[in-house]
Amino acid sequence: MIQMKLLITGAAGFIGSNLVGLLAKNNFQIKAVDCFLNESYDASLKKKNWQELTVFPNVDLIELDLREPIPKTLLNDVNVIVNLAAMPGLMKSWSDFNVYSSCNISVVENLAQAAVNNNNDLHFIQISTSSVYGSHANGAEDSKLEPVSPYGVTKLAAEELIKTYNRTFNLNFTILRYFSVYGPGQRPDMAYNKIINAILSDKEVEIYGDGSQTRTNTFISDCVEATLSTIVSKPKNEIINISGESFNSLNQAIAIIEDVMKKKARLKFKGERPGDQQETKGNISKAKSLLDFHPKVDLVNGLTQQIEWQRFI
Repeated sequence: MIQMKLLITGAAGFIGSNLVGLLAKNNFQIKAVDCFLNESYDASLKKKNWQELTVFPNVDLIELDLREPIPKTLLNDVNVIVNLAAMPGLMKSWSDFNVYSSCNISVVENLAQAAVNNNNDLHFIQISTSSVYGSHANGAEDSKLEPVSPYGVTKLAAEELIKTYNRTFNLNFTILRYFSVYGPGQRPDMAYNKIINAILSDKEVEIYGDGSQTRTNTFISDCVEATLSTIVSKPKNEIINISGESFNSLNQAIAIIEDVMKKKARLKFKGERPGDQQETKGNISKAKSLLDFHPKVDLVNGLTQQIEWQRFI
């Protein structure tokens, strides 16, 4: 594997910790950064992920809040930045916009400024989301962008910031738009985690909308392998969708979970929430072409693996 030094932010999170683990096994030198943000979900879960990364001698673990001024030494010898640092989730963005704007926009500004002030020829990989497309995310990367939540707005603003730094300072970038990542380690605030936990504990789970909303989810191993391919190939100034290919409604996903667990979920249907996407159907033609990305894990296999993980955590 090509030798390079990476800065991975948000490294203690669900996706970040899996990415760092994969990169470490491929002998990359990594600076892994996280601040254990409490506003997103229980920081103890991130600290558990963090502890598991201590086994890798080629990973330098750095606790740092990137909303604060970035130390000049942080980017020393760094070739690629992968920015996974963010405040995730749609619903809280309606009530606590400041934490979203600081984590999802200000952090990008700080990192981009540090990158252009650094003498290295850095490549900036910004992790974005299908939420920038809006209620229906079913087209290619040049589709109209109409986010329907403040979260989506902040992630789109981050994309525009990166493009501005490219136009003004020639900062090379790739933007990856992830589609609903799931699997072992999934955040506890996400739907599949909640549904599986409710069945395991024989509790009722709230479903927003009628369950007909559709997704092409991305299994965690497919997600991080696509990101690894991006790090190696560094597609210059490209925006790329990263998605699985299993297209299912929430009701279909619940039926899969029930079938695997041999137990019915106790569902309580509620009204739709503002900002929820009605359809995500990831068009990954560009990812296949530029990254040789071909998702390996379908929804049945992926949910089975997530259920087994949740049984024993």
